[in-house]
Amino acid sequence: MTQAQNYIVPPGSKVLVTGANGYIASHIIKALLDLGYLVRGTVRTPMPWLTEYFETQCGPGRFELRVVSDFQQSDAFDESVKGVSGVIHVAQGLPSSTAAETVETATAYTVNGVVNLLQAASTEPTIKRVVLTSSIVAAGYPTGKGFKLDVDSWDRSLEQASKDGTTVPIYRACKIEGERQAWKWVEKNQPHFELNSVLPWLTELTNHEIISKLGKILHPNIGGSTMGYVSGLLKGDTTPFKFLPLPWFVDVEDTARLHAIALISPSVRSERLFAAATPFIWGDVVEILKRIQPNNARIPAAPVQEEPTLGDVVPAARAEKLLRETFGQRGWTPLEVSLEGGIARE
Repeated sequence: MTQAQNYIVPPGSKVLVTGANGYIASHIIKALLDLGYLVRGTVRTPMPWLTEYFETQCGPGRFELRVVSDFQQSDAFDESVKGVSGVIHVAQGLPSSTAAETVETATAYTVNGVVNLLQAASTEPTIKRVVLTSSIVAAGYPTGKGFKLDVDSWDRSLEQASKDGTTVPIYRACKIEGERQAWKWVEKNQPHFELNSVLPWLTELTNHEIISKLGKILHPNIGGSTMGYVSGLLKGDTTPFKFLPLPWFVDVEDTARLHAIALISPSVRSERLFAAATPFIWGDVVEILKRIQPNNARIPAAPVQEEPTLGDVVPAARAEKLLRETFGQRGWTPLEVSLEGGIARE
C-alpha cells in the first residue's frame, strides 16, 4: 500500500467535495473521512441529515456543509474553496429541467459550472489537486462488440452531429464537454494545481441514462443509481429488462476510492482513470439475487438472448492496479459482493 506520508494531499487536510448528497459523492466523502481527511461538502439546499449522518459515522467536527445553490454564478465556489487542499468536483451540474434545453445551452450550463470551480480553485494557493468526475461516455459510447477505449479516446458525437444534423443526448453531451473543457482550461491557464479525472462506466438507451455503479447506499435520502433497478427486481419489477444491452459494471466504493486516489496518489498526474470492472448482463444479476434470496419467488426470470458488451477498456487495468497499491484490494469488487451490499437494506 502507498504510504500516507507520500500523499500529494496529506491526511488531516480539508477537501472540498461538490454534490455531497449524491450516490458517488457520499461514498467519496466516506472514503476520505476513513483516510483521515476533513471534508467540506456542497449541496444546493440545506441538508442537515447529511451532516448528522457523517458525524454519527465518523465523529463530530470532521464534516461540514456549504450551500452552493447556483453553479452559474462566477463566484459560486469562491468561499467554498477557502482553506482546502484538494477539490473533487462530482456535481458538474445539468439544467434543472433538460426537456426544454438544446444541447448547446445544456453543455454551456455544465461547462460554466466546471470553469467557475476551476477558476475559484486557481485563486486558493493551498489547493494541490482538483479531481473531476467525468463519465465513460466522454471517451466513447460503445454500442457493440470489439470496441477499444484508451486514455486518449474522446467521443466525437458532437462533431459528427454538427456535420450531419443528428442529435446527441444531453447527458452525454454535457459529460463530453464538461471534461474536455476542463482539460482545455488547465492547458490554457496553467494553474498551480494538478487536474485528474475519473470516468465511471455509463450506458444510456433512448432517453434513459443508467449508471452501472452498484453497491451500498449509505443513507435512505441518497439516491442509489442502478441499485434502484436491482431493488425493483426483488419485488418482481421487470422494468429494468427494457434497458438492454447492459454495459460494464463497477462498484460504487471502487469508484469512490479511485477519486481518492486521483486526489492523493503521487503517481497519478494529469491522468484520466477509467472505472470499469467487467461486462455483465441482467442474467448475471438475476442468478446472484436468487442465490442471495433463494426464498424470494418474486425475482423474475432473466430475459432471453442477452449478450454482454464485450470490448477492451485498456486503462481499466491501470485503475485496478492503483486500487491494489493504495487500498490493498485484491482487485475490482466482484458483482456478487456489490449486489449483496446494495440490497442489504431490503
